[in-house]
Amino acid sequence: MKDIKKSIKENDVMMLVIPNQNYAGSLGSVAKTMSKTFNKICYISLNKPRESLINGFKKKGVDTEKFFFIDAVGKGTSSDDVSYVSSPKALTELNIAIIKALSGVVDSSLFDSLSTLLIYEEPSTVIKFSHSIISAFRNKKIKAVLTCLGGDAKSDLIKDLSMFVDKVIKL
Repeated sequence: MKDIKKSIKENDVMMLVIPNQNYAGSLGSVAKTMSKTFNKICYISLNKPRESLINGFKKKGVDTEKFFFIDAVGKGTSSDDVSYVSSPKALTELNIAIIKALSGVVDSSLFDSLSTLLIYEEPSTVIKFSHSIISAFRNKKIKAVLTCLGGDAKSDLIKDLSMFVDKVIKL
């Protein structure tokens, strides 16, 4: 994880390819590293509801107060620390929530995960959406880590998006 901390500091936008079998554990470690490095992290979750993430993060010693969540899985009322999106396939709604969050006090973002988008959309749509949010991160000068499953490492999505990010790290 030391390499990841260094890479996060040196690169504006990076993609993290995480092995399928160790995805949750690795993601928790990345969240912990980011919470030690940044003041406010926008965590975009397409896999787990905010409550589950907070419980898991607390077990790993992550400072959850530093996170603003965009939750596309759980249900609830949006507040100061969470914005709910109706579904991971609601890309326009998700994009609006991301842009709104980036206009706040966040200085970094963790996107979990590009692989999930492939379940709901065609690769070409996911590539366009991903390029759009990468541009938003760059325009707002927000450090960003986008994650994907190792099983998708050879997909067109990862190959195409690797030219838009500063660095790709395979764990």
